[in-house]
Amino acid sequence: MDPEAARLERQHVHQVYETTAPYFSDLQSKAWPRVRQFLQDQKPGSLIADIGCGTGKYLKVNSQVHSLGCDYCGPLVEIARNRGCEVMVCDNLNLPFRDQGFDAIISIGGKAASPHDHTLP
Repeated sequence: MDPEAARLERQHVHQVYETTAPYFSDLQSKAWPRVRQFLQDQKPGSLIADIGCGTGKYLKVNSQVHSLGCDYCGPLVEIARNRGCEVMVCDNLNLPFRDQGFDAIISIGGKAASPHDHTLP
């Protein structure tokens, strides 16, 4: 990524999330119905990733699957961790997962990443 673009992203995106993260617990809304249904339709034992998981809203929708979340924002990951979710801090554009390691992946409201292509056009 261009150094200037990276600086602007840190300043206008990442710092805003880190500053507002404590308020996300209070603003936690219900899971979107279609996303909830997609997660509930996954086979028991499936491995699901939520890339850009935020506070972990979708990580506990289906207790029959194993869900792993990641987000760039440490304070949001900490909120999810405190809720009992398995989460980690990582950059969505440089995921630490091997290709085709998940049965399903969601990325809601953030930069999408695919296990087949870890870069965006």
